[in-house]
Amino acid sequence: MAIPTPSSSPVKRAPLGEILIAQGKISSAELEAALSFRLERGLKLGQALVALRLVTQEELANALQSQGKVHCLHLSPEIVDRSIARELGEARSRQLQAIAVNRIAGVITVAMEDPSEVYNVDALSLQLRTPVLAVHAEPESIRRCLDEVFADAHAQRTQVTDPLSQLLAAGEKSGSGVELEPEREEDNASPSEIQGPVISMVRALFEEAYGAGASDIHLEPRHDGLQVRLRVDGVLFERVMLPRSWVRPVIARLKVLSNLDIAERRLPQDGRAQVEINGSRLDLRVATTPTLYGEGAVIRLMDGGRKLFDLSALALAPAELETLKRMVEGGEGIVLATGPTGSGKTTTLYALLQHLNAPDSKIITVEDPVENQLEGATQIHVNPKIGLTFARGLRSILRQDPDIVLVGEVRDEETAEIAMQAALTGHLVLSTLHTVGTSESITRLCDMGLAPYLLADTLRGIIAQRLVRRICRACRQESAPRGELLTRMQLPPDLVFYEGLGCTECGGTGFRGRLALYEIMSLDAELGSAVRRHAGADELRALAVEHGMVTLREDGLRRALAGETTLAEVHYATARA
Repeated sequence: MAIPTPSSSPVKRAPLGEILIAQGKISSAELEAALSFRLERGLKLGQALVALRLVTQEELANALQSQGKVHCLHLSPEIVDRSIARELGEARSRQLQAIAVNRIAGVITVAMEDPSEVYNVDALSLQLRTPVLAVHAEPESIRRCLDEVFADAHAQRTQVTDPLSQLLAAGEKSGSGVELEPEREEDNASPSEIQGPVISMVRALFEEAYGAGASDIHLEPRHDGLQVRLRVDGVLFERVMLPRSWVRPVIARLKVLSNLDIAERRLPQDGRAQVEINGSRLDLRVATTPTLYGEGAVIRLMDGGRKLFDLSALALAPAELETLKRMVEGGEGIVLATGPTGSGKTTTLYALLQHLNAPDSKIITVEDPVENQLEGATQIHVNPKIGLTFARGLRSILRQDPDIVLVGEVRDEETAEIAMQAALTGHLVLSTLHTVGTSESITRLCDMGLAPYLLADTLRGIIAQRLVRRICRACRQESAPRGELLTRMQLPPDLVFYEGLGCTECGGTGFRGRLALYEIMSLDAELGSAVRRHAGADELRALAVEHGMVTLREDGLRRALAGETTLAEVHYATARA
């Protein structure tokens, strides 16, 4: 896909920078510095000027007001009608950094940092279903009001409206929720006091996380309690704050489930557990670590009984799907999936295994841990504590006469060399690698010590991918991205993009679920020649694009234009790609 070239658009109002120069607040050189800083950090011009301390918030407000379209408000929590503020909702208010102040004669006054952003004002009007008067207020004042206005709402939500809160309230009524000082809690708190409620609490937490589609549960000790956060669609959300006295019992319960040493609280520990939620088996990876205020934990949730994706579910473009099939249907060789942790690499590789799985093929996997069950495959769980590493496991399974081998990750030179030898001896090897992109994976393997000429003969292709949040279809509407975002991505202003307003179905976030962006490099003869002469990553990438490779940025732009994700999500996910 070709990326459209930039085009100019008419200026509709006097630029903020020119106004400040005319008022003698900044110089032309300072304006240039602020513009560069704005592009570098992804800020608005006013934010950049304040961050560089070139103007004060008051001077910025006066300049905005002098544009003729902006009114300023000295915002404080006392003047905010909380019932009106809650009509807009906390999620939407924080997303736009705006707060609904009052309603007069059918018009709602909304305080925001830059009321001149017409699109955001229109979005607020649609959300509130009434005309909006947008006024300027200092960002810190907006944040302070949001924190105070929605504090009561948080308290109401965490009283007795859900299983977690009901259990917490029950513990407090029984006297087990008494606040303790950190020193007293470590020395004197008795886990047996709230053993029953804690077991139920942990169980309810697993159920809620599973129902919300969370990938991780974060338990973080604070000076005032145990903060519980869920990672949903790649983003962390605060769930509830448990009393300080629950820290040790909750962590102890997790240690019991995952066979960890309850008495050891000074060192990090890793363990695994299985629980059954609503008839489904949930595999848990538990990692505890000591912190300033006690032990914390992160639990990775993996649905061991989930249905595996097939290639059609990856939503690839037809040409990319055919390229992917050719890469794995050609017999021996190495196919790599690359990207950061949690980018869906294992899901993609298992989709390929599903495509290749047949009675006449033997598939063996060696993983840490085994995240999916594939019928007909032999799956091995590595255990470094007893010496069963990826390299040793891979070496042993090659004596089991496999046709297709999946190695969870190429972590070191030894594993890479064995994988390459397996490919040279007639096996198809699938694995993952942590690199930025496709061409960088080749240079990483060469840096590991693999001979470029052998790599050119064995490497069939590389899949780079990123996960982005999917726009909620229930509240999706057309949007106009920020001008600086279009400039940074070299896009014209007349393209149509989309965003989610936030609704009950998506919890006010505007997103629901995630999708993957792909960059697929298939090694042909010319690319193989470039690998043999140890070409750099930039040259390899340019050559692959010349031969038709769709980059991550281009695939993301295709998805954004189709209304599947936002332009901001694409920019964030592909900034380094």
